[in-house]
Amino acid sequence: MARRRPEDYYAQRATVEEYLAFHFPASDPLRPLLGPRTPPWMERYPKAVRPLWAPHPRGRALDIGCAVGGVTFDLALDFGSAIGLDRSAPLVREAVGVRGSGRARYRAVVEGEIVGECDVPVVAPSNARFVVGDALALPFRDGTFALALALNLVDRVPDPGRALDEAGRVVAQGGRLIVASPFTWTETCAPKERWLGGLLRDGEPVRGAVAIREHLAPRFAWEREEEVCFFLPHHARSGQLGSVSIQIFRRL
Repeated sequence: MARRRPEDYYAQRATVEEYLAFHFPASDPLRPLLGPRTPPWMERYPKAVRPLWAPHPRGRALDIGCAVGGVTFDLALDFGSAIGLDRSAPLVREAVGVRGSGRARYRAVVEGEIVGECDVPVVAPSNARFVVGDALALPFRDGTFALALALNLVDRVPDPGRALDEAGRVVAQGGRLIVASPFTWTETCAPKERWLGGLLRDGEPVRGAVAIREHLAPRFAWEREEEVCFFLPHHARSGQLGSVSIQIFRRL
């Protein structure tokens, strides 16, 4: 049996709806499970990224691997313009649809084959636009953006180092690059020899966050790292709880 390609997964309607629920939740899916101990939605990924950048009303921003555009819309509120880029045409089509209607419409699994229809209003600024493109060959000139985001990207592409190089290339001098990942390294996405972390070299562990800093060091100054939690619901009473490393760099 042929191994399923990552792009096949992102083309499935169930995956698209999962991303819509993650970016534009109809309600907080974690509160029924944890009650008052639940971190506020704004303190969780991906919403927790917005407080980490400085608004730049005349600047341009790029969201690489934008999925259905939730973070791209946040960028558009704080920058002169924002572009969301993703290799998945179905995800980009959904982002464009949300921008046009100002609503995210999807089905969320309640239990088994029981689903609920969700219709969530979204603040979708007109200065956000979306393109289908490859993170390993960005269709932009050097130094185009005041800010570039690579969120949940480096462990989902066939060449993580090249993805970082491309993201760094399009950031202007003095601009910022924000890289976030849970570091779920798999050979489904990239051959092990191209992983940046999650490896043993000469018996010593290589961690993803450190490897990213070392890879970017010649061109970027590391500023800080944040760790935030995320919750990806599977159905009304179950989901994936994890954490994401978010690192902020300044282009030298």
